[in-house]
Amino acid sequence: MVKKDIIVKGEKVALFIPNIQTEKRIEFFTESEDQLQIAAFNMKEGQTIQPHMHLKNQRILEKTVEIIFVQEGRLSVTFHESEQDSTILKSVKMNPGDVIFLKSGIHGFIIDKDCRFLEFKQGPFTDLMDKKKLYNK
Repeated sequence: MVKKDIIVKGEKVALFIPNIQTEKRIEFFTESEDQLQIAAFNMKEGQTIQPHMHLKNQRILEKTVEIIFVQEGRLSVTFHESEQDSTILKSVKMNPGDVIFLKSGIHGFIIDKDCRFLEFKQGPFTDLMDKKKLYNK
């Protein structure tokens, strides 16, 4: 599996994983310190994952991060210069099966072909407190 760090102005702002899948039983694509973890599984009929629970563990989150998974269609993720300058510095075209982990930076989306996608982010999420919309579009 090829994964690609998206670097903008010297900062790793995203991790792009095209057509996410694995031949391994489990493969993690993120770093252990990332705020969200992405793994792919490849398991055979009858295999199990041992029953388990997740423990309470207080964490400090400095910002909201998000993951986009394209189910069908196409979209582009755009990465911009600054809060004042909407210049697109980089763009990533996403197809069905692709995943992008947006870690930081200013980003937007352009729907290139009718699209269904999933978004994952930490909660609780309050639009007014957790997101700043830019460029008055």
